[in-house]
Amino acid sequence: MTYRVAFAISGAVSLGSYEAGTIYEIISALSEHNKNLPENSNDRIEIDVLSGASAGGMTAALIAHKLLYDPAMLNGETSNAAYKAWVEKVDIQGLLSHHDDDFPKTSLLSSNFVGKIAEDLITNRHKNNEIPEPGPHNTAAKKIHLGLAMSNLNGVDYKLDVFSTSEEGLDQGEFIQTRFQDRVTEELTNEYKAKQWEDIITACRGCGAFPFAFSPMKLARNWVRHQHDYASRGASPFNNGSKDENFYYMDGGAFNNYPLGLARTLTRKIDSTPEDFENRYYFYISPNPKNSVRDANFKVDATSGMKDTALQMAKSIFWQGRFQEWMQVETVNEKVKQLDERAEELLQVLSNNPGRLQTHSAAYDSLLHALYGPSSYTNDFQRLEKAFCTTPQLQQLSPLLKDTWIKGIVIMEKSGGLENRESMKVYTITTTNEDLASEHLAGFLGFLDKRLREHDYLLGRIRGMQVVEHILNHKDNASALGKHLPLNVTSRAARINEATAQLLAMDLSDVKMKDVNYENRQALYNRVRERMKQWLKDENVSWIKTQGIMLASKSYLKNSFEIEKQKLLGITMPAWYR
Repeated sequence: MTYRVAFAISGAVSLGSYEAGTIYEIISALSEHNKNLPENSNDRIEIDVLSGASAGGMTAALIAHKLLYDPAMLNGETSNAAYKAWVEKVDIQGLLSHHDDDFPKTSLLSSNFVGKIAEDLITNRHKNNEIPEPGPHNTAAKKIHLGLAMSNLNGVDYKLDVFSTSEEGLDQGEFIQTRFQDRVTEELTNEYKAKQWEDIITACRGCGAFPFAFSPMKLARNWVRHQHDYASRGASPFNNGSKDENFYYMDGGAFNNYPLGLARTLTRKIDSTPEDFENRYYFYISPNPKNSVRDANFKVDATSGMKDTALQMAKSIFWQGRFQEWMQVETVNEKVKQLDERAEELLQVLSNNPGRLQTHSAAYDSLLHALYGPSSYTNDFQRLEKAFCTTPQLQQLSPLLKDTWIKGIVIMEKSGGLENRESMKVYTITTTNEDLASEHLAGFLGFLDKRLREHDYLLGRIRGMQVVEHILNHKDNASALGKHLPLNVTSRAARINEATAQLLAMDLSDVKMKDVNYENRQALYNRVRERMKQWLKDENVSWIKTQGIMLASKSYLKNSFEIEKQKLLGITMPAWYR
């Protein structure tokens, strides 16, 4: 059975360049591993799941397309599709340019410029017959599951039937909650479908529509046709259930910037046996490490203001929304570990009391009937017997002892919700803010200067190669989460040293706003001022108030973008001077 890999790619704004470098190196290593293996080899490593949030969603879709239909564009350090998208094509001048169907009143930048990049790298290559070697990449599974984390500005209702009380007595009622965290999932095959990819590109633009920078995107959704995203998750029917409804989406990272949970959900559509779970690996790619955001210094007393409390509440809500997706990995793995420990303890107890085995067995039969009802637990029993009886000593236990022991494990697994004993083996590929060049300006700084994107792309490649090298050095050692991915590739040590020397020569890890392209800074400053004035006008703010706001913000913006102060008769004027 082949080894399977799922990628989860977080939001990153212009740091998509870092993620592009990382995923290039990981796919290159997997490709090298598969190069001389026959298609039916059990040693092959295949990519079958890609999930992403915000910029990571765009990258996930782009990579999925190249894996299935355009494999040549995964080759070349500076010619692969991710490099072209995140280093060459995305720049501030293009983002500031006007394109048809842009909505200036709702965004600073052009959403359609982003769409044009996607069309150039995906749909137009099919229309213009630009794909030299159609067909799947040697790391692509026969089907790839793509998942995009979305933020639905309209919301979807989830209803629960309940009893409600009235003067007449009990009546049927509903408990309704509206969910704004959404997703778009697609099952992709080696048959390219133009309409499917047009919808995916639109979804990607919504997934990456960073608030205020880009306009929310409209996407038609259907409760039946997209049942894996709605009906099967318990969502209430919308638009009569069978008709399309237009939803408006913005940055998926707003509610789920760490789409590892989404990747796990997609792998559960594929994996069903212990062997499947044993051979499943995850790569989680993010430019930002998972550090504590706990604030032990926050307090409320007589000197506290509303502003401080409001900011702390916003921060708490923001990070709480990101907690569950990530922590479910540790939760699942910890439960599996505990189950293994309890199984060992149970065997010890049963072995020490052979005279009570019949009593224990009868009690377990009653519990199994309560847990499974009329359904059979035979498959779970056989699966767990195979999973736990792995040594000759355990295989030679007396029939009654082994039967009772495995029944007990079935009960513990079932009651703990751990069917299939899935343990997530996750390789995280992150870095630090100090090492990145584009992380300032909320991650937008890289759009202002290609040098920064090149730096972070190379840094991503280094981090990707380092993970490959770590796997090579430790693949024969069992870790707490199981064995490492059995990569069989050449060492990356020399290439890491070479790339690190190139990175140090760039000397951009401590770059500041004043170090990036001045013309681009000036252009972005002018755009912010222009849109501010337009938004104030749209809100019918009076001329006097508008002038006051524009004047008050001018110093802040000029200082933020390091715009040169004007001179009058040789005298440097204040930042607010026109």
